[in-house]
Amino acid sequence: MNNPAPVSIVYGVRKLLVWSIMTGLKFLLRLPEPVLRVIAGRPVVVAGRQPVLSARVLMRVSRLAPFDAPHRNGDLARARAELNLAGALAGAGICPGVRTRDLSWPGPGGPLPLRLYEPEGVPAHGPALVYFHGGGFVLGSLDTHEGACRLLAEEAGVRVVSAGYRLAPEHRFPAAATDAMGAFAHVHAHAAEFGIDPDRLAVGGDSSGGNLAAVVAHAAARGELPRPVFSLLLTPATDALGSSRSHQQFGSGFRLDRDEWAWYREQYLRDPARYKDPRASVLYDDCLDGLPPTYVATCGFDLLRDEGEAYAERLASAGVPLVHRRHEGQLHGFANRVGVDPDARAAMLHAAGVLRAALALAPPRDRARNSRD
Repeated sequence: MNNPAPVSIVYGVRKLLVWSIMTGLKFLLRLPEPVLRVIAGRPVVVAGRQPVLSARVLMRVSRLAPFDAPHRNGDLARARAELNLAGALAGAGICPGVRTRDLSWPGPGGPLPLRLYEPEGVPAHGPALVYFHGGGFVLGSLDTHEGACRLLAEEAGVRVVSAGYRLAPEHRFPAAATDAMGAFAHVHAHAAEFGIDPDRLAVGGDSSGGNLAAVVAHAAARGELPRPVFSLLLTPATDALGSSRSHQQFGSGFRLDRDEWAWYREQYLRDPARYKDPRASVLYDDCLDGLPPTYVATCGFDLLRDEGEAYAERLASAGVPLVHRRHEGQLHGFANRVGVDPDARAAMLHAAGVLRAALALAPPRDRARNSRD
């Protein structure tokens, strides 16, 4: 018989490693700047620019983090568990006044999780955001983005519904897109149960979750779903071809490497003939009429930078109200670093401010209906 003890010991050691890395990172990034410069080492300069100091420290520390290289981890279940733990540790203690409630909805393949975030003083039947986590369609969970959703809820002063979806490779394309559309429709249809005004419901996400949020907005523009009033897209994946210049510039050493990105694509979207399917690559969707006002955040040292900015340019050219912000010195994935990286937190605070303004300007349900009468 196999002895489970060595396996348990290995998992325990790896959990301790994850805890040590996240705890150490929180401590490191609060050290004085001169000390951080020593830890960060020689600056990396690309096209005359360099990452912010906290990003440079992350680039060195991430080499020790097993959850930052899932394609080399060797065990998908372990990679998921380690990233979930890292995310929970990163989000611990953020915005403690935000209440949470775990729920579920009957997804296309079975029940899927939802988590409702409610900041103190939020009005009944107020505006809200449905949020989809990143993770390359393979990793990630409600726990990995706990900090991001708490911060968005408190700083924007709105309810946030974090929606889980089926992950690849167990559930390949278009499962995640189908789930995202279904989750948004469910929250809209049951808005009263969540304390949400359905006419002031936004959609958002980061990385692969940004892709899913955009897919929801495009489906709504085609009349397949209720229309969100706003889209919040943080470092979104918009082009499965991966042929942009930033893919070449930042393909190695900037946290999300090209070989890791290609591994995610292989797990989710194996058939190259579907790379330009609008549900995989919203950059190629010709349906732009009726898209809601949109915020797109990109990072200067992110291989997804150019495709996010190309998507933003398409929307602006089509007359979609758009705010684009490039965080020049940041790396990919700032959304799940808000609890450890002050620069990542600043980037998310900017997004929360835009979300607050956008939803404040969206007319309440009664006023909107009266104006249509």
